[in-house]
Amino acid sequence: MRFNNLGIYVTLFAVFMAHSASCVASTIPTNADAGTKGAFGPVIDWPVIPIHLTLLPDGRVLSFGRALHMENEFRESVLGHSIWNPALGTDLSAHQILPNQVHTDLFCAGQTVISSTGETFLAGGTARLEKLYNYSVSDTNFMDLQTGELRADSQMAFKRWYPTLVPLSSGEILILGGRDEKDVPTYASTPEIYTPGAGFRTLPGAINEDAYGKRGASWSYPRGFLASNGKLFILTPSGKTFWLDPAGNGSISRIDDINAPVSFPSLPSVMYAPGKILSIRSTQRAFVFDINDSSVSMKQVAGISAKRIYSSTTILANGKVFLNGGSDQANKLVGVTYHSEIWDPATEQWTITASAAIPRLYHSNALLLPDATVLTGGGGAPGPLKNLNAEIYYPPYLYRQDGSGLPADRPILDTAPSSLVWNQEFDATFTSSEPIARVTFIRAGSATHDLNIDQRFIELPFSQTTSGTLHISGPTDKNIAPPGTYMLFIFNQNGVPSISKLVHLQD
Repeated sequence: MRFNNLGIYVTLFAVFMAHSASCVASTIPTNADAGTKGAFGPVIDWPVIPIHLTLLPDGRVLSFGRALHMENEFRESVLGHSIWNPALGTDLSAHQILPNQVHTDLFCAGQTVISSTGETFLAGGTARLEKLYNYSVSDTNFMDLQTGELRADSQMAFKRWYPTLVPLSSGEILILGGRDEKDVPTYASTPEIYTPGAGFRTLPGAINEDAYGKRGASWSYPRGFLASNGKLFILTPSGKTFWLDPAGNGSISRIDDINAPVSFPSLPSVMYAPGKILSIRSTQRAFVFDINDSSVSMKQVAGISAKRIYSSTTILANGKVFLNGGSDQANKLVGVTYHSEIWDPATEQWTITASAAIPRLYHSNALLLPDATVLTGGGGAPGPLKNLNAEIYYPPYLYRQDGSGLPADRPILDTAPSSLVWNQEFDATFTSSEPIARVTFIRAGSATHDLNIDQRFIELPFSQTTSGTLHISGPTDKNIAPPGTYMLFIFNQNGVPSISKLVHLQD
């Protein structure tokens, strides 16, 4: 089924939204400091360790990872995957658990959603060879949005374990990095592009061992960010930076005047605004890279409160960055950071926020949901804890700012288009006792291993035409807003967001 036939997806999401509005109001935790720190909800069971999370085009959440029934975390796996419907609550009964018909072990693959079809594209993974684990595969698989079933597709040119998938403005998917062979380690330093309906092509002109190959751990889920010039900014753990041009056979060039401090693949980086990247580097330092101009700039901003190895960064509905999880030593219960913190792009400062109940270490995850909360979960396989559980974080913007810790009254986004093209103006209707002050547009995320390349945050210009109607200007640049599913939020003058409407951006 092609995604340009939107009927089933619009229907599914309408059902989801009708339930979720009341669900948030009835389950949101309350405490005295929630207005400044937010709050975590109770620990909830999860059918798998959610190593991989994807927000699907209908508002449900795909997760795949190690399952509870496994006797050994590293055994050869034909594990199933879960699709969680938030409209049904947080019990295990709200999950659709499906078998893995393709028998690829999806452990440590890369994933994203194909904008033109609504399918989830899964590239690479792991394999067992003579009872040894973590060998690579060149498999690709697709999950059908309607049925949840997997189907195998053609092989990539290279085996990839820990690859990054980057959606391009064309609707194609750029595949970076990953390990190729294990015994005598080799790495997939040649990028590939997947074109829906046409298959794969390699970029032999963009081979580079420093950018996403054997040197400096750059092969491990490479940090590649699509810029407004159509190129990718590559930020490596060693601090070297590059421009990758995916046109034709590809080309890559070193950015000589930008050398970032060293980091690790276990520390996150996120594009929090068009062309602006917040990167957590070693010794708790944080830097902002601006890639909007021909000359990239870098500046140091306030550092984080603790060492957070294997932490996650999530763009909130208001454009601030939520950081959670991690510990002082890699994947150990040493110096566990239970508290979260939020970075404000306006002040470039961090604020300590609520504490979670569960350590979130290696293979933990986080994802913004359409109701403006954040799903956090997982950790383990391997790890000191096997976390088949999750916690939902409720940011401060969901609470009154009077010190009561009670939920704020939220504006309601009543109607909005289900699909848009670039340079389109559109109307949305709302209900609110307060004037509308902001409209934001956030691309649905797909997260794993401290990385969520799919996230995009855009502020949309608007005017209020009548008491309950907004006239909004949609995105104009495909490189800033690649095709895909976006969450459309409105905010009242108190900074409280609506529950979003999901909007499909596609020609």
